Amino acid sequence: MKYKITFFFFIFFTLWNCANPLTDGGKANTAKIEWQLVTNISTNSAVVSWKCSGKVPGFLVTTGPNYNNVDTSFLDSELHAVSLSNLITDSDYSYIPSCGIKEIGLGIPSTFKTLSDNAVIFRRSIWIVGGIGSDKNAVSEIDYYDPVENIWHPAVTNVPTPRLNAQVVSFKNKIYVIGGIIKNGAFYTMSRIVEAYDPLTNTWNKSLADMPSTLQGGVAGAFDEEIVILGGTTTTDMTTGTIFNTVYKFYPNIGNSGTWVSLLSSTNIFPRIDMAGCTYNGSLIFTGGRFYSDGLAYATTDAYAPSLNSTSGKIEASISLARHGSGYACYRPISTDPYPTDTPAIFVVGGSTGTNISQPVTAVTNSNRFEYSFLGNASNAFVTGSNTPIALYYPAMEVSYEKRKLYLFGGASEFNLPVDQVYSLDLANAGGNPWVPESVNMPRSRFGHKAVILSR
Repeated sequence: MKYKITFFFFIFFTLWNCANPLTDGGKANTAKIEWQLVTNISTNSAVVSWKCSGKVPGFLVTTGPNYNNVDTSFLDSELHAVSLSNLITDSDYSYIPSCGIKEIGLGIPSTFKTLSDNAVIFRRSIWIVGGIGSDKNAVSEIDYYDPVENIWHPAVTNVPTPRLNAQVVSFKNKIYVIGGIIKNGAFYTMSRIVEAYDPLTNTWNKSLADMPSTLQGGVAGAFDEEIVILGGTTTTDMTTGTIFNTVYKFYPNIGNSGTWVSLLSSTNIFPRIDMAGCTYNGSLIFTGGRFYSDGLAYATTDAYAPSLNSTSGKIEASISLARHGSGYACYRPISTDPYPTDTPAIFVVGGSTGTNISQPVTAVTNSNRFEYSFLGNASNAFVTGSNTPIALYYPAMEVSYEKRKLYLFGGASEFNLPVDQVYSLDLANAGGNPWVPESVNMPRSRFGHKAVILSR
């Protein structure tokens, strides 16, 4: 980089000397940078300005993605400004301004970053969907949090049909809200409704095909061309409605309104609701939850492979504490992430250890347990990390790959008492780092919600 910049200066300074024979040589030899700054930064442009101690021509070397230029003003001046255009969004650029032709006139090598466009911001942000509010009703507002800027964007849209305990999943840059429970006053109605939100166009698709049956409290995962849902129950009394080995697959892009397929798995699937779970390496991993017949919390884990329509023959490690309504997230770095070589993992936090057969629950015993299991290696064990500062029932959790942090959102600190606090944990040492409170809280308190990102 140093030799390239020196070469540019040599060529342009030579041309400038030839073209300006009457320039005051003393000023050209002694002019220095007094200040330099970048203004008007946008997604694809910026303006670099600087002031020289004498009236001399100015030069600017700029390098970065798709850009490697030397700009100059051949007129003698103390103030210089160069407009840069056709830059790449959300990218770093380096620049060095100069006053005259001597090294004494070089500015400080500096950088700036172009702004992110909506697509970049939306894909790195964490979207908060659904849940139960302080009024005990379904929360309709969707809020999203940009961890890079540490900013909340509240109520960017509302779920057309607000539901409790719906299956929520991100699939191909859209957020799907599937099934759940509709509350009208004091009455609960089970739902088959499927609605999808497209953040990039800020539109809802409300004409998608209904589920084959009502379902709430199931665990959902997105694969290449399908959304898979298992577990859950078809009624608010889980003892009468669990669907056992039935697996639902939804193909959003087949047909005008998507296509549902119902399968009976070839192996047993836990007949539970409110399990923790996420997808990894072609399987939907699920753990914990409440057993259908008695509402008892369980700790066992399994993995369902859609390609085989069965759970794996391997005995997956159990979580260390049986509970339901936990927050959960999978860490799945890819080659374009800032930390692509980090080990994949599943994280489980909080939840209730209590027994309960109703949905929504009528009592909870909160936990502050945090644990994780590395994926794709031979360890097959859950490791206990730092406890959360408070015990929480049904918080939401998701990863910021840009910040290398795990974020924990809301939850209920006591029965039907949702909170708005946000905590984070540095994934550089998931087992040793503590949970710390973030400086900004959620726009609204909620529990039983989901946190999703578009980039995975």
